[in-house]
Amino acid sequence: PASSFGIGDAERVQAVPSVENLVLASDLRRMGVDARQFRRASEKGELVRIHRGVFVDAATWRALEPSEQYRHRVIGAARASRTAPTLSHAAAAAMWGVPLLAIPRLVDVLSTPSVGTRTENGFRRHSTTRGELDVASRDGVSVTSLPRTLAEYCAGMPFPDSVVALDWAIRRSSALDPKPFATKEDIRLAADLLHIHRGRRKLDRALAFADGLSGSPGESLSRALMLELGFPIPELQVDFSDHGGFIGTVDFWWPDQNLIGEFDGVAKYVRLEYTSGRSPAEVVVDEKNRENRLRATGPRVTRWDWSIAKSPALLFEHLTSAGLSSSRRRQRE
Repeated sequence: PASSFGIGDAERVQAVPSVENLVLASDLRRMGVDARQFRRASEKGELVRIHRGVFVDAATWRALEPSEQYRHRVIGAARASRTAPTLSHAAAAAMWGVPLLAIPRLVDVLSTPSVGTRTENGFRRHSTTRGELDVASRDGVSVTSLPRTLAEYCAGMPFPDSVVALDWAIRRSSALDPKPFATKEDIRLAADLLHIHRGRRKLDRALAFADGLSGSPGESLSRALMLELGFPIPELQVDFSDHGGFIGTVDFWWPDQNLIGEFDGVAKYVRLEYTSGRSPAEVVVDEKNRENRLRATGPRVTRWDWSIAKSPALLFEHLTSAGLSSSRRRQRE
């Protein structure tokens, strides 16, 4: 089972901060502190027990986005474990900052064949004979490397989830958007070395479709669903100009249909690299003026947000209404 992501959470693709506010019962015992007081504080609602023997201040926990909460749980579980496990799959993806469309409730770790693949005590254990291959360290815990993480994660995930993760991973880091980076070749090589067979076709399909030009998880999800819904695939990040000069770079462009598509995520209105010191109201006015200039050059413009992007039925209806033709007659709920 997994919980839905938050809108703001899905747009956070910057480098992930370290976690320093975990309280481990094992640490308290080593210092001679009675850990029962923390359990009592948890019962009173002052602390939140996020994993067996791991606590976080309740106010701090409530202020975290869902992905940050999961990352706290992942790190806490790894630090509290006596076996110092290697985080893998979705848990490792969270450690690298990969945007996840659904937040898991279990912590993925590697296990030996003797332990086997099983779920217990909040962990999902993945049996492997290659536990030491491509392993790194982040925030003091062992994790699979980014290429290995993506190979194993995407081999077991639906197409849209994989495209969101891979688009993000292969997009180059920048000063405004610092992030880990992996090439398609890195990920394929990791899959080869791991001898991934189950899910390999799914992984290869997502890798073939992944595009580092995608500007956000919402754009990646939209594009993945366009393919699955039978719509023509647009060009990405196309520049438009008029007699007054450069207008802007649009998210999606269908030249044959003379249609521009724009995904509106909250980052456009709150993140510094997009707002440049402007208030949200000023950004809205500027976006309206920008759209008017785009329309004046000839194309039609259609916009959508997370409420539409995360619903195949709503996205199908939206794009059809905008004038795009699908190879499907309709999209069922």
